[in-house]
Amino acid sequence: MQSTIQNKEESMPGEKPVGLLRLLSSKVIADSIKRLSPVSLLSNPVMFIVEITFYIVAAEAIFPQAFGPLASSSQRVFYVEVAIILLLTVWFATLSDALAETQTRMTANSLRRIETDVPTRKIVTGETGERTVSTVKSSELRKGDVLSLQKNDLIPIDADVLEGIAMVDESLLTGESTPVRKAPGDQLIGGSKMISDTLVARVSVNPEETYISQMIKLVESAKRPKTPNEQAVTIVLIGLTAIFTIIIAGLVGLSVTLGLGGDLSVLIALYVCLLPTTIGALLPAIGLSGISRLYANKIIAKSGRAIETAGDTDTILLDKTGTITVGNRQAIEFIPFNGYSEKDVGEAAFLASWHDDTLEGRSVIRLSYERGFVPREINMLDLSQVYEFSATTRTSGVKLQSGTDFMLPKVSDSTSRGRVRFRRKFSDEPTAEENSIQEHMLIPHGVPSGEIEIIKGAPDSIRKIVTKVPDSFDKEIASIAQAGDTAIAIERNGDLLGVIRLKDILKPDIKQKIEDLKLMGIRPVMITGDHPLTAKSIANEVGIDEYVPQAKPEDKYGIVLREQGQSRIVAMIGDGTNDAPALAVADVGLAMNSGTQAAKEAANMVDMESNPAKVIDVVLLGKQLLMTRGAVTTFSIANDVAKYFAIVPVLFATALPVLVKLNILQLGLHSAVLSALIFNAIIIPFLIPLAMRGVSFKPSDTMTLFLRNTLIYGLGGVITPFVGIKLIDLLLSGVFHI
Repeated sequence: MQSTIQNKEESMPGEKPVGLLRLLSSKVIADSIKRLSPVSLLSNPVMFIVEITFYIVAAEAIFPQAFGPLASSSQRVFYVEVAIILLLTVWFATLSDALAETQTRMTANSLRRIETDVPTRKIVTGETGERTVSTVKSSELRKGDVLSLQKNDLIPIDADVLEGIAMVDESLLTGESTPVRKAPGDQLIGGSKMISDTLVARVSVNPEETYISQMIKLVESAKRPKTPNEQAVTIVLIGLTAIFTIIIAGLVGLSVTLGLGGDLSVLIALYVCLLPTTIGALLPAIGLSGISRLYANKIIAKSGRAIETAGDTDTILLDKTGTITVGNRQAIEFIPFNGYSEKDVGEAAFLASWHDDTLEGRSVIRLSYERGFVPREINMLDLSQVYEFSATTRTSGVKLQSGTDFMLPKVSDSTSRGRVRFRRKFSDEPTAEENSIQEHMLIPHGVPSGEIEIIKGAPDSIRKIVTKVPDSFDKEIASIAQAGDTAIAIERNGDLLGVIRLKDILKPDIKQKIEDLKLMGIRPVMITGDHPLTAKSIANEVGIDEYVPQAKPEDKYGIVLREQGQSRIVAMIGDGTNDAPALAVADVGLAMNSGTQAAKEAANMVDMESNPAKVIDVVLLGKQLLMTRGAVTTFSIANDVAKYFAIVPVLFATALPVLVKLNILQLGLHSAVLSALIFNAIIIPFLIPLAMRGVSFKPSDTMTLFLRNTLIYGLGGVITPFVGIKLIDLLLSGVFHI
């Protein structure tokens, strides 16, 4: 089984970082070339301007005489070199866009590979009741068809289990590496794989309605209009472009009017180097990569606006159950009363929980086994009478009678790994081993031989059916409640044995995530339907200062409005129809895929894994997206400043000899122009991985993050051009003798 998991040839898109070399293909290159069309570049003003300058310099190379004193026929080779570099600058920008969009499209393509048409066995029941099995293609299946699934089969379509018990590997779809046990009533996801045994299942959807089809539709329908911050940055870029355009136009006019002999291609080179080309080229890729990183976490964003807004979140509403805690209480302790031992309570709890298929019941059996409290009466369970849990009595249990259908488990400490395996023996006569066990069974006094009744349930309910309640009972129950845990009392034939302590287990790393949110100035507010004592205990344990106990799902709407009324940006999760109003009004609404259609339509994000804790990851990812844009913007502006001081002294040294002293890089005119343009172009592909991956950061307060970014990317943006331009100059002069 383990090898099956480890040797999967495919994985869900985004589970592993997709390298640029893997994304780079002939289709991507062709797409990037198509994007060189001026019409395509209209949405990117900076790169549109750069492409216009390419056409001007290209024309200057072809018809230098048409530009009068601003061009020279002897400089045609230089003009061609400048034109090529300008075109490469634009192409690197379109390549960045093409790579980012390809990364997004790979999600849908990978899902389609999962949705391949496979042969499967369809069961047809005749009029007389006989069953025949025929092989059909999965695309021919329809809702209501019955399938026969065997070990190693690929489950062709979503279905509900009718017969059998088997282990199914759903890791390709859900990311959960542990195979899942499937039994009658459970759902199967198309694309998952049978690991063991056989199942009979009924198809629950038509092919176009499957889980995978829904994911593909969500991925393909996701739009990425420019977000407010992105629009603001675009406006700034347009403003800077306009300012530099006026400056260069003025310089051209002065050169012609005063007869300074300025070269148009040199002035254009200065113009392009001053333009914020780096951020202009990478801005779209940053936004697209944000959506791709959400896909990596199996979250479908309906717009980039929601991701960016998540980075500005002030308040995040967290459901206790499923977000902060695992969502199901687990047994952690057996507390005995009346002279009984912990073993007595553990063995009775084991027997009472044997038929309890809830996660809580399974945790009781697991704790009993781990403590070594496996009762000898286990061989009586097959003939037991089961008392199902009733909301009226708030109890469940079992009545045991003598029987011989079960043999004791053979347990090996080295191989069991915490699981008990039972061997069933169909025999009319007891074995010598079973007779020995029967002789040593502890049957309570006054109970018919071979009969034991064990009941577990709410303390108040058990109090009503036991003969005597110890003095410490109420105090122990109150102590457990005070700690935020739950007590289940257990009795055997009227005798109160003790209580089982259940605890709502915190999710791994949730305390650190809460601390990270608080460090970044985000207020976490816990919402729970639990008693105030339980809510306070959990809140204190994870470090949340604000919580709302005994809250109804519809209360979220009022809380969102209250927070927004105080000018706060709110993020929240939800899965029910009654969550839809709050999801719709929240700035960031994350719906669970397992939730209602109303919730998914109201939210601006959908988590395909239905993991409520993802809302924290969404907020952190949004913060990373904003930081990435800020880092690239800071680097780009710092680059422009550095390039200005690197090349302006060279360009105007003839007219203003005093500027020669500022030529600290000792550059020549043509070498300075070409080196600056080459650096201006190649810095774009060097930053593409950063734009697509996002900057790494350690959660801290906003000012610390700002100062850190300014220091790293601002200072780096100033130093890098000087180093890069000088190295390129040395290369050009040493190899090409320019």
